[in-house]
Amino acid sequence: MRHNRNSGQRKLIALAALITAAPLAGASAQRAPAPVPHLMVTTFTSNEPGLGVQAAEAIRSRVTRDVDNKALLVISQKDVNATLTASGYSTTESLASNDARALAVLLRADEYMEGTATKTLTGVKIDARLVLSRDNSIQQPLPTAEAAKLDQAAQMVSRAYQAARVQLEAEKVCVSRFREGKYKEAEQAARGALAKYPTGTIAGVCLGNALNSQNMPDSVLAVAQRILAVDPRNISALRWAADIYQTRKDPRAIQALTSLLAADPTNDKLRDQVVNDLAASGQAALAVPIIQEALRNNPGEPKLLRTAWLVFLAAKQYDLAVQTGAEMIRADTATADSVYFMRTAAAYAGLNQYQKAADALALGAAKYPNNANILLNQASALSKAGNNAAALAAAQRAVSINPRIEGGYAQLALIYGAMGQPDQVMTTIRTAAANGGDKSTLAKVALSQCNSAYKMGNASKNRADLQRAMSFCTLSDQLEASSDAKFLLGISAFTVGQSAIVEAQGTKSCTLARLAKDSFATAQENVPAGLQSYADAAKQVLTAIPQYTPATDEMVKRFCK
Repeated sequence: MRHNRNSGQRKLIALAALITAAPLAGASAQRAPAPVPHLMVTTFTSNEPGLGVQAAEAIRSRVTRDVDNKALLVISQKDVNATLTASGYSTTESLASNDARALAVLLRADEYMEGTATKTLTGVKIDARLVLSRDNSIQQPLPTAEAAKLDQAAQMVSRAYQAARVQLEAEKVCVSRFREGKYKEAEQAARGALAKYPTGTIAGVCLGNALNSQNMPDSVLAVAQRILAVDPRNISALRWAADIYQTRKDPRAIQALTSLLAADPTNDKLRDQVVNDLAASGQAALAVPIIQEALRNNPGEPKLLRTAWLVFLAAKQYDLAVQTGAEMIRADTATADSVYFMRTAAAYAGLNQYQKAADALALGAAKYPNNANILLNQASALSKAGNNAAALAAAQRAVSINPRIEGGYAQLALIYGAMGQPDQVMTTIRTAAANGGDKSTLAKVALSQCNSAYKMGNASKNRADLQRAMSFCTLSDQLEASSDAKFLLGISAFTVGQSAIVEAQGTKSCTLARLAKDSFATAQENVPAGLQSYADAAKQVLTAIPQYTPATDEMVKRFCK
């Protein structure tokens, strides 16, 4: 059924475009009288089998009786069904918005009516809309018609429709003047239409356009609010409101944007704009339920799947992002590009599923073997998954492809650190710094190694670990000066000094005595950097250093003759 419907949609839209573009044959040299406007009524949406068809025909019949055919021609059910059948569409199902417009253009209808029909406890209810064929975003909702019998409800719709049409003649003048750039005259025509039909949203849209072109945002916003009071899903009014609220940094912009997306979820350009605006404002989560509803209504639609994927990523709904991304590349294999693999891996990482992140990047690396970014991300994921040998190979491959890749050497250093190879870490950081690597990033990697070595040495009292900590802290501070690096350097040096002085006393070693003296001097110089962030520890060490200094000096005199 979906295949036939999609095939029909393409045929409808293609034929509609052809008819719209074709010139009228046999044009008279004299101005012809204005043609009689045509109305098409589509099958209404209904949960009750057959009710949508019956409601549409009841309205056709009623409008035909109520309006002189010299003023309005209602297209018959026979003609509607014949065109639907020829295009591969069901004659008993309601049409999507763009399909309805395409059908109206094929049938040369100036306007059409669509809506819903519902059975109630006491009869039937019809909610109808008058839509202009030239632009199906320009609509007029009609008052709800509720009656005991369908014919009675149709009569109410007919009366409401005739009342709403009062605005159309002046609205055409407004549109014509607007196209000519005569915005003030367009405004006057629209106001004339609204004087006849105050709740007119069709005339209201033209009025808003005219005011907008005159750079009158306060008036445009007032018109938008008046339209939205009648039609909360009016696309033009929502767009104006969203633009004005965004310009003014008004928080109501978010509500306007989400309402705009809900009103027209299959509009690719609009979807992208709204999603980008919501994401930029940190409110992507608001778009999630709207996108989910759009997916339910348009399953498997490639562009919508991509938009949904981006929304779920921005909203940090990583489970949904992974699932939707898989559907997206099935629907359109071209979307499985390098960005897809890296962002999918990021989604898995957000779920703490690092092996799955690495697997996704492995697929990307297989497709793009010379993409250093994919390989470097794969290395990070593999390392976090605990597979450092494979991570090292991927990182080395990334750096060999692009020696200047951002973060490449830093990632190598982190992997060497995780593998317990501090000498390789030091060499890698120095090599990266000498070859233009980002010193701030490298300094952070060195500081991390310093911190790890200090914790290890403080626990084990192994002087080699503490001296390694000092080396990494010194390197970090050289790359990018920081109070943390200085403080850790000082604390590590103090602990080395304590260890050395105790051992020197027993062995009478000049080397150890000098090591203690130098270490306490390094501590005295660097520990003060921690007075603000680590006040208690810094004060304690600074108080202790003078207690060791006399003994250290004495040992140097005695042992270093």
